[in-house]
Amino acid sequence: LTMINSTVANNSAPEGSAISSDLGALVTVAGTIVQGTCGGPGSFTSNGYNVESPGNTCAFMETTDQMSVTEAQLNLGPLQDNGGPTQTQGLAAGSVALDQIPEPDCIDAAGDPLTVDQRGEPRPAATQCDVGAFELQP
Repeated sequence: LTMINSTVANNSAPEGSAISSDLGALVTVAGTIVQGTCGGPGSFTSNGYNVESPGNTCAFMETTDQMSVTEAQLNLGPLQDNGGPTQTQGLAAGSVALDQIPEPDCIDAAGDPLTVDQRGEPRPAATQCDVGAFELQP
């Protein structure tokens, strides 16, 4: 499983409260918000620019990852209609997830530029991309 620019929050998993990985499975994560814990006998690999709150159960090790982020520092809004085809959890001003991914690194699994967020809003909205599925617009 590869997760890129995703937001996993208020989830439940067989093991862990955010993401669970089966034995022998590898979950690769990049530019993603994980609010909760990672669990299971599988392994997690970071490709950078992840934010994990509240601890460091995913064992992200890249220098661009932010672990043990508090709920207040993450400043993630509730799941709601923020525009677009699906509900999202927006980032509020002051979130540590804002403007963290340099534009050349704001890419999809094929290496192509990510130009919109989950709602279809432009990405990046500022000089760098936000972590997660939601790009805060000015």
